[in-house]
Amino acid sequence: MSYTRSPEPPVFLENIQEFYSSILEYYDELFPLQDTAVRFYIRMQQEQQAASQIQPVPLCRFLGIGCATGNLENRLSSCGMDITGIDKNPDMIETANRRMKRTSSTLRFFEMSAIEMNRFLKKGSFNLISCIENTLPYISDETLLRKFFHDAKTLLTPGGKLVIQTHNFDFLKKMKQTRLPDLRSVRVTLQRSYLPMEDESALLEATLELGNGQKIILQKTTKVLPSPVQQLEAYAREAGFTSCVRYGDFQLSPWTEESLTTILVLS
Repeated sequence: MSYTRSPEPPVFLENIQEFYSSILEYYDELFPLQDTAVRFYIRMQQEQQAASQIQPVPLCRFLGIGCATGNLENRLSSCGMDITGIDKNPDMIETANRRMKRTSSTLRFFEMSAIEMNRFLKKGSFNLISCIENTLPYISDETLLRKFFHDAKTLLTPGGKLVIQTHNFDFLKKMKQTRLPDLRSVRVTLQRSYLPMEDESALLEATLELGNGQKIILQKTTKVLPSPVQQLEAYAREAGFTSCVRYGDFQLSPWTEESLTTILVLS
């Protein structure tokens, strides 16, 4: 007689950092590095170098906010950039440091949140600042979000650019859609939903289902701020950015209300 093994009971977590630590093994499967993103930043690096009036042209200095396991930063470090990656999650930073080439002197990772970066990083020292993979909405307080734009502007060199990538919350609100598309790999499935609240914020609900049927569940305690694109641009102008260019993806497709993602290039 054969028996079907029942899946292990679900694991419930209240903290978003605990949740990301618990899914670290699967993170790169669920959020694979896009070659289009690498080419996007290389193109920006080349534009900065072409516009430089300093000879020889200095290294392009790049700051990755919410770098996670550091895949993008590792790739860009081999393309002639000086790279700093920061993330609030200590397990992500430990993984990023472990993967770093020992011979690299132009790549470093720090456990640090976006709200802390202006305290510890040198002002006016970065040519490019990147905040992608929907990291920005986790700054769930409007005052702190406005501070983020001011801090980023302070850290940029003259002519430097800030790149932001989020879900297209304009489209989600228009369609009254609260569940995001599932992320899948051979081994796991990640389901995420936003539960709207009266103050324009939302609660994040997430479930990672393993191949054996076990579930890791983030309970509805993580607050996010799903800001419309016009609101983000208003905060950017308030902080001193004078140019706001929208794209629908890293291939520079025009942004529309139906775009799945919003990419802002601010300078």
